[in-house]
Amino acid sequence: MKRVTILALSTVVGLMGLSACANPTDGAATQPSANADVIAAVQKDDAIAAMLPDEIKKKGSFTVSINADVAPVKFIDSDGKITGLNPELLRAAAKVLGTEVEFQEGTFDAMVPGLEAKRYDAIASVGDFVERQGKIDFIDYLKNGTAILAPTSQKQDQLTTEQLCGLNVGYGRGSSQQGNLEKIALECEAKGQPKLEISGYPSPGAGILSVKSGEADAFWGDLPQMLYNVKSEPGLFKIVYTEQKSVLGIGINKDNPELRDALRTALLKLVEDGTYHSLLEKWGLQDFGIPDMNVNSTNKLGGK
Repeated sequence: MKRVTILALSTVVGLMGLSACANPTDGAATQPSANADVIAAVQKDDAIAAMLPDEIKKKGSFTVSINADVAPVKFIDSDGKITGLNPELLRAAAKVLGTEVEFQEGTFDAMVPGLEAKRYDAIASVGDFVERQGKIDFIDYLKNGTAILAPTSQKQDQLTTEQLCGLNVGYGRGSSQQGNLEKIALECEAKGQPKLEISGYPSPGAGILSVKSGEADAFWGDLPQMLYNVKSEPGLFKIVYTEQKSVLGIGINKDNPELRDALRTALLKLVEDGTYHSLLEKWGLQDFGIPDMNVNSTNKLGGK
């Protein structure tokens, strides 16, 4: 397997606009220095609001399951508020739709099955992988990728997946990284190499904390969050591996195409009026934007 290099410098620089994290390993963080309320000027669009399903119009809100532990995409700030690019984007879209968005905190591994069981209206957000598209449609709004975070005491600055044999590497339960690590662990065993110990955590924050405490040698998580932690605590962390690009999507049950189309149209309105770009800039994610907001675009953008 070929060596994968660290993300281009331009992307790292794009994240440098983020402020220091109050405690990046548990998801609590301060607002960026550019603390302007980007969504304050967003107005309702009557034509787009008319697209909403009658049930949501009557209720006056739609519910979204969120795992708020992935700064700067979604996290709990120092005031205890759910914030980040994704929540602010959804709040802005709700304003366009003339309704409210209600966030329900949950664990990552419960989000997809919960949406399939229709316990909430949407999930915010998860990787748009083909295997998840059977019952869910994804409005893809952000480029993603994965990276392995290690302590700066790790001797090597870059690792291949073969070099993970003998290490203890964490992952978020239910994530694509779990499957990757389970496969690599079997390969290490088949080759007679030192055992790869893998540990599942209920949240990325808990996994990152395990690296900080020395419980784990590394943690494999989403690229934006791993970069955020390296920027926040460069004396503690470094990235030793990055993987191919993928995409993050806001998931909606396939049985609810009216909500899907209404929400996508509202998001495109935010692209048109500049709100989406302003939010990307606010959260230091300019290099990760997907302004087309396509549905189930995994294959077009290199995910799998």
